[in-house]
Amino acid sequence: MSNYPDYASFFLRSFSNVTHQNFLVEPQASATLSAHQTMQFVLPSNTNLLLGNTKLLFTMSSAVAGTSLGTRLSAARNIVDRCEINFGGIAVSSGVAQQAVLMQCLANMKEEEEDPVDSHSKFYRRTLGANLVEKQNTAEAYSSVKNTALFSCDISPFLKTIQPQLFPTALAPQIQITIHLSSNATMVSSGQNGDSAANVQLAGNGQGTYTVANYRLLVDAWSIDDGVFSSVIATRLQNEGQLDCYFCDYEGFSDTYNGNTRVSSAASSLDKVICAWRPSTYAGINGAEGIKGMNLALAHGETTNDVLDQSDARGGDYLTAPLNFVVPSTGLPSSAEDNFTDLPEISISVNGVRFPSFDCKSGVQSYALLKQAFEVDKTQSKSMVEYLENRFQIAYKFNLPKSKELRARSGINLQGSNSTILIQNTGDTTNNATNYNVMTFLESTRVLSLGLGKQVSVIS
Repeated sequence: MSNYPDYASFFLRSFSNVTHQNFLVEPQASATLSAHQTMQFVLPSNTNLLLGNTKLLFTMSSAVAGTSLGTRLSAARNIVDRCEINFGGIAVSSGVAQQAVLMQCLANMKEEEEDPVDSHSKFYRRTLGANLVEKQNTAEAYSSVKNTALFSCDISPFLKTIQPQLFPTALAPQIQITIHLSSNATMVSSGQNGDSAANVQLAGNGQGTYTVANYRLLVDAWSIDDGVFSSVIATRLQNEGQLDCYFCDYEGFSDTYNGNTRVSSAASSLDKVICAWRPSTYAGINGAEGIKGMNLALAHGETTNDVLDQSDARGGDYLTAPLNFVVPSTGLPSSAEDNFTDLPEISISVNGVRFPSFDCKSGVQSYALLKQAFEVDKTQSKSMVEYLENRFQIAYKFNLPKSKELRARSGINLQGSNSTILIQNTGDTTNNATNYNVMTFLESTRVLSLGLGKQVSVIS
């Protein structure tokens, strides 16, 4: 009945001698870390790891500075500034600097938020989600005794996207992971107090700091000892001389935006261009950035420490300034009723060819193309103002729809020339802002080849 769909067929697939185990991988050194420091891990060898399930488990805490008494932590995933993946000393993925900005771009496009239970995806202004303790003029901090870990996060697009996901580490040399931690400004908002929406957004005079402790990798290991799985891999490796794996990788570029920015790439499959803008003050001492349209001034409960104040509790959400993306315009929509009519038109050009073919205006046009690029029907934004003033980014897609599911490389081939990619304002530029920071990310599909004798090569 193989010609009939699954719901009309009688069959059962059977796999024998399957075993499953999880491990905690200890770091090479275990001291408490702070901003810009690194942690290193070596993955287990001679096993099959489901790499997409690899998680970093840890505890983090913020500390006050000067009059910045309401220091609050960003999402757990944002502690990673860059993640390097090395196979036997060969850089398979060098990672992308300011990965937290990239991950915010990707998170903005998810229909569902990350699980707030362990990802710290919610901003705790006054009451902490871990213990319902109320904080006002004290830092968001957690105990690290007894090796306690409260949070978890993914650490690398390489681990999340490599195919096949069940990776036989016996075919590769030693796999080392190096995680570089983010800046204090990325991870910690420096509000004066957490007692109100106004005070948590009002910056003090010192940059709050953070520390990370009790960090380990949780890995997911599988064995299929049916006599077929390993022999199929060995036979194919022997016959073809190599096994090809595919993964999504990113290049990142930061620039001051005064109407245009230019980057270059030699990717063999350029799949997507993503751009996000931030006011020039993003890297200074800043309070939290409130999400537009939220009930930020949620009245507290009758008792003091039992009410969360995020949007799920009919309150409001916040971002740290480096992860708050704003349309580069001198007239923001929330400032005046008709400002949305003067928003910038921004286009992307690859080797002189414009995408899209028209002057794309920020707002409904850029948002429609953004959803198309990420193949989603809705995003995290709950209003156009939120998109334009908290989550503004543009993107253009070059590979076929569902390419990742098909394991297909179908993006623009830029090999053989160092191609130029230009992002620029078009049309009426009267109300376009200057001196914004723009982050440009180039997404590409790369090939990791595993050869005989644990030889490794990467085709970018």
